[in-house]
Amino acid sequence: MRLWACAYKYEEDVFYDFAQDDTAYGIESTQLLPTKKLAEQMIEDLLSDDYVPVEIEIHSYREKGVMSYSVGKVDRWAEDNEWKDED
Repeated sequence: MRLWACAYKYEEDVFYDFAQDDTAYGIESTQLLPTKKLAEQMIEDLLSDDYVPVEIEIHSYREKGVMSYSVGKVDRWAEDNEWKDED
């Protein structure tokens, strides 16, 4: 299943949590949106350009919200990792 989240550009694996009205590490169901268009709209209306929409692919979802997932590419995160690799 493919869903979307609002990723914080400046810190890897940080996403906006709509239930907490704050950022959080990792993905929880309260951070997921059904479409990229909705993620873009939430960023425009509620957040700032510090966030970008990112695709989240849910591989499995079990009781108590335990899920396995993969995160699409966030350009800024990739740039930061390249910089770290040069050290």
